[in-house]
Amino acid sequence: KDLDDALHITDLGGGVVEIGVHIADVSYFVAPESAIDVEAQRRCTTVYLVDRTIPMLPRPLCEVACSLNENVERLAFSCVWRMNKDGTI
Repeated sequence: KDLDDALHITDLGGGVVEIGVHIADVSYFVAPESAIDVEAQRRCTTVYLVDRTIPMLPRPLCEVACSLNENVERLAFSCVWRMNKDGTI
């Protein structure tokens, strides 16, 4: 399954939570201006249809090597912050 983004929320106690947004980093596998990079730029995004998916990247990359599956280490860009449960930072 193609899981190119993920979210985590951890209750730190005392009314504080940690939130993380994680986006798969495919740059390790896709060299700039390579055939895969050029095709990915042409496609711009993965297209989700009712009966099928047209991926932006080859399936072995988007479904295996770069998919952000739970409890599997993957390369990703992440933004992690702590905030109060009332929404204040």
